[in-house]
Amino acid sequence: MKKAFKIVLVLSCVITLFFVSCHKKETVEVDNETQSSVDNAIADQEYMAIVPAANGHAINTKGTGTNNGRLSMPNPCDTLKWLNRSIAYIASNTTFAKADTLLDSLNNRPTKYRKAPVFELDLTSSCSQSFTDNKVRTGKWIVYITGPMKLAGNQMVLKLINHKASGIGYSCDSMVVTTISTTTMSTTFNIKLINGVCSSPNWTIKYSFDRTFTNYAKGNPYGTNPVVEVFGTANGVNRVGKAFSVNIPQASPLIKHKNCQYIDKGILELTPEGFKTRTVDFGNGTCDDDATFTVNGSTVAFKLK
Repeated sequence: MKKAFKIVLVLSCVITLFFVSCHKKETVEVDNETQSSVDNAIADQEYMAIVPAANGHAINTKGTGTNNGRLSMPNPCDTLKWLNRSIAYIASNTTFAKADTLLDSLNNRPTKYRKAPVFELDLTSSCSQSFTDNKVRTGKWIVYITGPMKLAGNQMVLKLINHKASGIGYSCDSMVVTTISTTTMSTTFNIKLINGVCSSPNWTIKYSFDRTFTNYAKGNPYGTNPVVEVFGTANGVNRVGKAFSVNIPQASPLIKHKNCQYIDKGILELTPEGFKTRTVDFGNGTCDDDATFTVNGSTVAFKLK
């Protein structure tokens, strides 16, 4: 009887150790899934930088309905270049049509897009200096504007043609920017990124979002330098094929100073497929590539690139 009891006791200990070992292994795997957090940051940082730059060019572009005065500006990078072409011409031009899903069904497009003026910005020239974060950019943007972006309800639709930043390619079906409100300090937009793709020769990231952006061009709650403040949701597929979803609470928006390459403040909740939700913290406003995420009470540091 005693011998049987000892055997049962040993088996119980072995089984307990097995489950404890499995639990510890699972926790380690959860804590070390950083790829989704890194790839989310790579996508977010560039798409967050594009809209304020495009809006700045739109503001500097006289009128937005004709080409009067645009082509003779002393610095062509101050403004968007009016293409002086009809929407129908652009729809039939394969260079643009392949990158522009909204042009695939021209007759079904809402009237405001069929009549919207069409502009271009060539980043391959010195227009790359439109940004102040020292990234090297190339490519072109095609921009549709339904009206002055300082007025609520007006829209800007962006197409990225061969856009690259620091060697990474960024594309999308479209970025639809709708003005919500303006003040003397800021403009707030709803921005939908539709089927975004970030790519290098070795990997691809898929990314979409629906978010609220506030562009502080001058003085702001975060200091004197211009910043973008963002909250809302996103989803994507990281470079190893794992899907993930993101929520940025309004109470802890992401902050990106325009002269910084990285998101430098804010907290988001990221859930990779098959793993637990982790809280990603981008820091206190210092411009660096450091961030952390916390899951199951453990905090892991990682780089935003």
